[in-house]
Amino acid sequence: MTATTRQRRHNRASSEETVRNDDDDAWEDVDGDVGGRASVSSRSPKPVSSRARPSPRKRTRNKPIPSSSKTETPPPPPMPSIQPVVIRGSIWISRYTLDVLTTAVNYLRGPLSFIVFIWMLAFLVQRMTNTIRVAFAPICWLPLVSQSPFCLPPSAQQPQWADFPKLVDVQSATLEQLLEESTSGSTLALQLKKAEIATSDLVTLVTVSDLKSRDVIQDSLRTFIDDARAAGRSLNRLNAKVSGAVDGVVAVNDYALRTIEGAHAQHPPSMLQQILRWPFKPQTDIVVSAFEDSMNYLSLTMSRLVIEFELNLNHLNKLEEQLSVLHELVSREDKSLTTEKAELLGYLWTKLGGNRPKLRGYDNHLALLKGLGEYRKQALAHVVGALQTLAQMSEDIENLRERVAAPELVGGRIPLEVHIRSIQGGLERLNEGRSKAKFRESEAVKRILGIDM
Repeated sequence: MTATTRQRRHNRASSEETVRNDDDDAWEDVDGDVGGRASVSSRSPKPVSSRARPSPRKRTRNKPIPSSSKTETPPPPPMPSIQPVVIRGSIWISRYTLDVLTTAVNYLRGPLSFIVFIWMLAFLVQRMTNTIRVAFAPICWLPLVSQSPFCLPPSAQQPQWADFPKLVDVQSATLEQLLEESTSGSTLALQLKKAEIATSDLVTLVTVSDLKSRDVIQDSLRTFIDDARAAGRSLNRLNAKVSGAVDGVVAVNDYALRTIEGAHAQHPPSMLQQILRWPFKPQTDIVVSAFEDSMNYLSLTMSRLVIEFELNLNHLNKLEEQLSVLHELVSREDKSLTTEKAELLGYLWTKLGGNRPKLRGYDNHLALLKGLGEYRKQALAHVVGALQTLAQMSEDIENLRERVAAPELVGGRIPLEVHIRSIQGGLERLNEGRSKAKFRESEAVKRILGIDM
């Protein structure tokens, strides 16, 4: 046996010993039988070899235990962060919203284009209307073309700026004068009513008289009574119309004052409001709109008052004509009549029995009948004077309308504070004049009733 062979055997034995030791470390002895097997060491005794044998115990393989688990507990896994999730969600919502808005704007492109086209067309037509009307003016004389929109007369010019101080002056000057004259109108209406009653008693005297023309005179007196009744009612209605006109003007001015004060309290317009005038309404447009409403209402109210005064004038003229007819009839009946027309009814009252003892208690009728002509003259003067006042006011309003329809001069802009103070002063004057007129009217009625009681 060579040395090389011995060396190989020695190495093989060393390897087997190493494997055997590893198996001994991996297995451990277990006491007793496992799986129903009994120990057989006593049945078959064997000689004990020179090498030590392991005890006859069952050996189980040990599981290797890592050293780290025996020393410390592993840390818990880290929690996921919420911030990245929120950021991703916000980005997604923003993109979704932007996509929705972009899609909506794309769909609105057609309608918006149509609306802008209509607005531009209306703007151009409005600018070119006057030019087209002037160009087609010669053919407006034709029968069919004259009814076209281009041949219609232009409407009233719109005011370009407001002038409340001038408007308030016109209102105060006219309405205060009408309020002062309304007191005499109420008094005259009451006097006409009392004269109407006295004339009714005169009709009875004419009926039982021996006048040759008593039937004609009686009919004329009854017509005169109807005219006097209509004139008295017209005067009362006229006074009510004047009071209502003053109340309406006060209400419109108060509304204009509140509107201007609200516009004055607003903050200065921003750049967006200056560029886009719609839907933002600047202070100047608000004041001009309130001024136009006040001026139009005053003009309309004065037009209605003019119609009412013209109606009163018609009733008083009819009363005068009927009185002339009576004067002519009585003159034919009595050739020696030298009494003035104004005292004609008093003459009839005296002639037909006013001096009789049974009519002594009706002496006041004689005074009323004699003064009837004077009452009519006073009422006529009242109505004619009021008509002149209203005519002057209408001219002032038209002049003011033409003046504010022209472009405003540079530096002539009236501040809002001036408008507010002017309207406040006008309201105070109108309220004061209305209170004074009511007091004077009440005193006049009491005085008239006190004389006859």
